[in-house]
Formats: sequence, structure tokens, C-alpha cells
Amino acid sequence: MTDAGKFATAAAAAATEDIAQTELISRRTLLQASATALGVAVLGASMQKMLQAAGAVANATGANADKFMAASKCLIQHELSPDVGARVAGILYATIPTLDADLDAIILIAREKNSKVVEDFFDALPDGHVKDSAHRIIFSWYAGVVDDSPTAEVFAYEQALMYQPTKDAVALPTYSLNGPNHWTDVDPPLSAMPEF
Repeated sequence: MTDAGKFATAAAAAATEDIAQTELISRRTLLQASATALGVAVLGASMQKMLQAAGAVANATGANADKFMAASKCLIQHELSPDVGARVAGILYATIPTLDADLDAIILIAREKNSKVVEDFFDALPDGHVKDSAHRIIFSWYAGVVDDSPTAEVFAYEQALMYQPTKDAVALPTYSLNGPNHWTDVDPPLSAMPEF
């Protein structure tokens, strides 16, 4: 074979290799583009849910959260966390359409009765949605969820009021062996090395 023939054969082999690499790269590019598109679609759906949740919490900020905390303090005579209150308010505002008016009624009746504890005014609350809202607020603070459905969102765990009376004696239910927010065992103390 002459030098020209060898060169032509080498050039043809190189061209065939370039075509094969181009096909692999274009398939790879197609796969990467498909994965990116799928990721954007999934992320977009997740972001939409997160924005809806953020919107519900935003509805409970400012005056709404202050009003919710004022009504909660009328109904519950414990120290209540404003952060937990904002989360409860956000969820309840999204699920109870009359909550704003119900909070006004609870606060007004508590002030009219000049109450110090919930028992001073609770019977004066009108039956129906106002009393139902008061029950849901009390239940939420104590249970750490807004309802008892299997899909209820947990918004408070350690700060749920039902755990407070026994927190020094009973561990909160958790998969952690040492309580919430502690995911490892305490290392056992070292013992003296045996002497032989």
C-alpha cells in the first residue's frame, strides 16, 4: 500500500471515529437535557408547593399573627412561642375561612368578661364556628398538629404543650435513643486497661 493509500485509510478511520464520537456526544447531550428538563419540572412543582406554604405563613404575619397570639393567650395560660404561633396561624388561616372574625370574637368576649383564665369566658363564646375555632386553637397548641387526621402536618414537637408537664420524666416519642435532636449515643466512659 502506498503512502497515499495509508493516508486515505487513516483519514477514513478517523472520520468514522469522529462520527461515532459525535453520535455519543449528541446522545449524552440529549440525556443531560432530558434529565435537566425533568429536574426543572420536579423542582417547579416543589417550588410551587413551597410558595403556597410560604404564602399561608405570610398571611399569618404581622397583625394576623399578633391577633392570633392575643386570642391564644386568652385561651391558654402558658408561655407560648411566637414562632410556633406563626406556624399554627398560617395553617389555621388556610383551613378556617372565618378565623379572622372568630379571633376578634374570642378577644372581645375575653375582654368583656375581664377574664384571667379561659374558664372565665369560654361558656360565653357563641356555639358554632367561633367555639369550634377556639377548640381547634387549643387542640393545636397542645397536640402540635391542627387536626387528628392521618395526614396532619406536625408544626410543634418539643414545644407541644401536652409534653410539658412530664418532660422531666418522660422522653418525647422519637426514634432517637437519647431524645429529640440527639441522634447519637453518648460515648461510654473509658475503663482502665487490663494489666497482664
